[in-house]
Amino acid sequence: MKTNIRYGIFLTMVLSGLLIAAFFAAIADEAIPGKSDQSCLKCHNYDKTPNVLAGKFVNVALKSKSVQIKINNDSEIVFFDDSTVLKNAENYKEIPPQESIKIVYAKKNGKLFAKEIEVKKGLSVPPEQLMTAEQLASLVAKGPEQGKYILLDSRPKEMYNQGHIPTAVAMPFFAFDKLQEKILPKDKDITQIYYCGGFSCTLSPLSAKKAEKLGYKDVKVFHAGIPEWRKAGHIVVSNVEGILDYKKQEQPFILIDLRPKNVIEQGHIPGAVALPDTGLASMQSSFPNYKAAPIILYDEDGKAVSTQEAYKLVAGWGYKQVTILDGGFKSWLKSGENVAKGAAASKIEYVRKLLPGEVDVEVFKSLVNKPSPDTLILDVRLASEAAADALPNTKNIPLDELEQRLNELPKDKKIVVHCATGTRAEMAYNILKKAGLNAGYVKANIQFDPDKKGSYTISD
Repeated sequence: MKTNIRYGIFLTMVLSGLLIAAFFAAIADEAIPGKSDQSCLKCHNYDKTPNVLAGKFVNVALKSKSVQIKINNDSEIVFFDDSTVLKNAENYKEIPPQESIKIVYAKKNGKLFAKEIEVKKGLSVPPEQLMTAEQLASLVAKGPEQGKYILLDSRPKEMYNQGHIPTAVAMPFFAFDKLQEKILPKDKDITQIYYCGGFSCTLSPLSAKKAEKLGYKDVKVFHAGIPEWRKAGHIVVSNVEGILDYKKQEQPFILIDLRPKNVIEQGHIPGAVALPDTGLASMQSSFPNYKAAPIILYDEDGKAVSTQEAYKLVAGWGYKQVTILDGGFKSWLKSGENVAKGAAASKIEYVRKLLPGEVDVEVFKSLVNKPSPDTLILDVRLASEAAADALPNTKNIPLDELEQRLNELPKDKKIVVHCATGTRAEMAYNILKKAGLNAGYVKANIQFDPDKKGSYTISD
């Protein structure tokens, strides 16, 4: 009998141990609601994925084997060990501060332990999704109907108005959700091509991701964007709204009427300059030294071969913002805007004026070279871009995190914003202005030498 009692007690203890072990195992594997930074939710549903943390990498402590991740305004400490899988980085010290990371974890003994830590390497575009300038040019030559495509410009509407690839439709990234039903085709198989301001611009890859989430099957990205399109010698067009934008902002621009003088006298766009009898080439010395001056060429309907030749001539002189008015003078007539009569001007008069909030490039260079205690230079590029190389004495807050991190910025200093081209800097300036901060931005091309860290160029 005693043997039976002892056996019963032993069996009870074993069963109890198994139940306790199962209980703790269940706790370790319990589904915990996911947490995600707002910037990650633009492309992923990590907040709906259990046992996932998605946010910005802060730092790593190798002695305690832990990483700190920032999710919006909160921080989490997650531990790791030799079984943790690290993706897209050789080691933890390689992960740049503020880089996006995703952690798959389990809870053990009240602590979070990482099963997998994945470093999100910026906004790379899969090779099969990339489109070259020549591939796009071939489609543009056919037109959307014959080529069976829709070309979408992800930049702000104002930038589209002032210069875009022929056949493109304005689809600003920050208005994507609002415009998708109006602009995107019902047919999910039609090729969609997104572009923006070049490799350093993130708007087209982000737009493409949104389109894929909507179920579109053939989404492409012309990641080299408008800079490469121009570099390849292809035509860039503007529209009537672009001219009106310049006038509304009181921004100087050059408007060249390529039609015969007797036709011009019957009606032309106010402010246009007529060609001399000696032709366009003889006007080169009268064009401004400022190579980023907006120059708009127009004919009767925007289709003349001679107009395309004029475009290539002026662009060949080094001017970076040459466009042909889409639809020519007829588009101006159709808009209902005022028409000037009589002879057009014979001389180009151009004096550059900065946009509201814009900081002169030379002034910005001085701030970089000789920092002012009253000014903070804010870099709004991706964290991975800033980690690769950055201007001296700058603070990096990526554009998509700016609204959530306004509390990190001083209220007693002027904040001058830069990116790689000026596109994101201008957007950031508008966010800062809305928040009541003293801000400005520079519209400049900032390029870093990949072979020499700390070496850079800043140009108009």
